[in-house]
Amino acid sequence: MDLKLHACAYSFHTLPFKTSFTPPPFFLFRLQVMGSCRALVKGKMEVIEPGDLLIYPPGELYHLEVEAMDGNIESGDYYLLCEGSWIEQWWKTRPRPIQQRIHLDAGMLSLWQQLSIEQHRIVQGNPELIRHLLCALCLSLDRLSEEAVSRQDPLVRSNEMVLLMQRYINEHALRPLRVEEVAAAAGLSVSRAVHLFKKLTGYTIIHYTQEIRLSNALERIRYTDLGLENIAGSCGFGTYSYFHKVFKARYGVTPKEVRGRPPETILEGTYVITSGDQNLSGVSPDARKFLTN
Repeated sequence: MDLKLHACAYSFHTLPFKTSFTPPPFFLFRLQVMGSCRALVKGKMEVIEPGDLLIYPPGELYHLEVEAMDGNIESGDYYLLCEGSWIEQWWKTRPRPIQQRIHLDAGMLSLWQQLSIEQHRIVQGNPELIRHLLCALCLSLDRLSEEAVSRQDPLVRSNEMVLLMQRYINEHALRPLRVEEVAAAAGLSVSRAVHLFKKLTGYTIIHYTQEIRLSNALERIRYTDLGLENIAGSCGFGTYSYFHKVFKARYGVTPKEVRGRPPETILEGTYVITSGDQNLSGVSPDARKFLTN
């Protein structure tokens, strides 16, 4: 693979700073992760903020200035310089603006950090690993760029908001939970959150939360020796009488009756919602056995 990394590091400035390449002889990548600065983009100095990715091909003028903005000087970024036929082909696979906004994804940042660590390793450096990490980083940047475009689609954005709410419920359902908290997790008003969640999942927020609690309670009844009242409380139900009522309405049997049955007994509607992001409704019996074993 014809790909060479010339430099890769993290840079942080709290004092005025300027740098230029006229023109840079390599591909130059720069990702702003903290604070702000100004950079030359197509002949104009633009404000660069966290999430702004700059990619300059060879021959493109580059100039960077870190200066006081709102009375504060602070700028942190990851950068790298590279060249080779692989990166040239990657650059040509699609139209690429010099400046674009991407999500500061933890996985992508971890790749950039690891690439920097390998590049600065004094003993037993591994050029092949560096090349593959650089390829993975470039492809990750492509994915984040595509996601940034898709987020402009209202339906995609709505789905993302519901996924955020589902994830929050999944993580917090076993304690007292308010609808206001769930809405806030997606940055929505309560009314908007309630409407959107019901529209896209078919469940109310309260119903979905209850399904998560019941699913967890069922597993604990089957596979632990915890007392039934203890299970009710640890799964987010305020009283045992209420837990008993909703459990029987959901599964058609009482918690005590379930405890007296073999664990592998399948109850009506047991696997509609799990504590993860999967929904196992509509799955064939053979697939259900595989997914739930």
